[in-house]
Amino acid sequence: QGLSIGGNVYFPVGDWAEIASIGYGGSATFEHPLGRNIQGVIYSGYTVFPGDEEGTDWTIVPLLAGAKFYFTPKQDWYAAVLLGANFVTAKSEFQGIEYSASSTEFAGNANFGYEIKTSDKGSVDISAGFVYVNDLSYFGMRLAYIFRL
Repeated sequence: QGLSIGGNVYFPVGDWAEIASIGYGGSATFEHPLGRNIQGVIYSGYTVFPGDEEGTDWTIVPLLAGAKFYFTPKQDWYAAVLLGANFVTAKSEFQGIEYSASSTEFAGNANFGYEIKTSDKGSVDISAGFVYVNDLSYFGMRLAYIFRL
């Protein structure tokens, strides 16, 4: 089992890409072995999507759970599928008045990654994938370090 901490970069898609800039943030996962090449995963983080011209900024806090499936016995290449909720807050300012709205949205995340073993107790994790969040979906990349417990 292990704990990973990493940085993320996200690219909005669809109509949302016209009003939101590239997102960035941090994330953490807890991983626990479920089988020979399967890890159970709990994922959370904090992401900011600055607005382009609209003056609206979004923050997203995901809370997801799922599994990571390794393709090889070396446990380097993998695919992961996660489901859960994203807590979304949109903040904007109009004529000097600040507005805020929050919602909880279903989220699904599918990604592929590669782990580079640095020692028996650690790995660098590089991954990319797609996150579905209703009208706020995005592609993303993550660079993290996994501390094996």
